[in-house]
Amino acid sequence: MDRVVPLLHVLRGGLLESVHRGAVVVAEGDEIRLARGDPAWVVYYRSTSKPLQALVGVTSGAADAFGFTPEELALAAGSHSTRPEHVATARSMLGKAGIEESALRCGGHYAFDPEERKKQQEATSNPLPIWSNCSGKHAMMLATAKHVGLPLDTYLDPAHPVQVEIRRHIALLGGIDASEVGVGIDGCSAPAFAVPLGAMARSLARFGRADARLPGDVAEAARRIGEAMHAHPFLVGGPGRFDTDLMESSRATLLAKAGAEGVHGTVAPEHGLGLVVKAEDGRDRGYRLVVLATLERLGLLSGDEADGLRSRQCDPVVRSILGQEVGRLEVVVDPEAG
Repeated sequence: MDRVVPLLHVLRGGLLESVHRGAVVVAEGDEIRLARGDPAWVVYYRSTSKPLQALVGVTSGAADAFGFTPEELALAAGSHSTRPEHVATARSMLGKAGIEESALRCGGHYAFDPEERKKQQEATSNPLPIWSNCSGKHAMMLATAKHVGLPLDTYLDPAHPVQVEIRRHIALLGGIDASEVGVGIDGCSAPAFAVPLGAMARSLARFGRADARLPGDVAEAARRIGEAMHAHPFLVGGPGRFDTDLMESSRATLLAKAGAEGVHGTVAPEHGLGLVVKAEDGRDRGYRLVVLATLERLGLLSGDEADGLRSRQCDPVVRSILGQEVGRLEVVVDPEAG
């Protein structure tokens, strides 16, 4: 099986200008329902793993001990846009746990939101760690360490018990051994986990279904985090973001989480489905139309819902600066399921 297949063609003036290659995998429960490209291809989840990483905060008892709300669970599972609501929620998590902002080891960056970014740049040349899109995830990791009496200053060490438990959860959900989970370092300095795409899709399917074969505490934590994401998609991303728009626009219950380097995961809890798309070139243009086409083919987006998302998030028409139509983006991978 080829590791990657063509996903998307970029056409200009009737000529093929560019090709995005990658893989598409859909898991239904434990079974691989669809594979275009090699499901054994080992890739990093990047931020697609955030809902799974957040599990440890619930299973450890930290979320309940510190009174974390569904909004705070959603932020821990997301990559927020550093709007004031996002920053306030991350600060609330740290405050409830009695942890100073200086404990964050994620590094700072300016907001994705243009208006907020301008304000931040005018205020300081040193972005605050609380502004990181990963600050909710880091707040949950710190709170977990605090609750169980573990050191805070080494919470990002792959050998720290919090990270070891996160790795165990990822292996459990993916149906593989923990020794098969690769570990690198993410952009926010937290461990980044790598698994075969088939295991990644399976982990999302199991997360969404809160599979009865999972340990009870893990299944319950997955249910709570999934419900929090569904109820508060704004806190998973932000205004105009692909994941937030996808979750808000579908009449089906969908959970969505993008990762860096062209990874995207979608969960359909009511159907027990997990969809992963990986663009080999690392660009989100390579997966957005493919995600929508696959969800539409699976019956999880109506034609109108998919068309609306395409128009807002990934216009298939290539235009000049003056708005003239000069080409098209065409999904070429066959997303036929079954």
